[in-house]
Amino acid sequence: MSSVTVLTIVAVALAVVIALLFRLVSVLDSAELSLRRLAADVRAARKAVLEAGDLAAAVERDAGRGEAALRRLEELKRGRRN
Repeated sequence: MSSVTVLTIVAVALAVVIALLFRLVSVLDSAELSLRRLAADVRAARKAVLEAGDLAAAVERDAGRGEAALRRLEELKRGRRN
């Protein structure tokens, strides 16, 4: 084999390696973007769960107040009847 042939084979091999490295960088960039989106979605979900917990507590509190008001109303109704 002549040195030109060897250099050509080495050049082609290096070109293939470089192309594969560019492809790898592209895939890693895409994966990073997907992970960033996933992290943002997780943060949004965590915030929504906290807000839902606050909402559930408010609903429970309001339900307790409503029940107490209903009992008072029933007592007032009974007081008028007597």
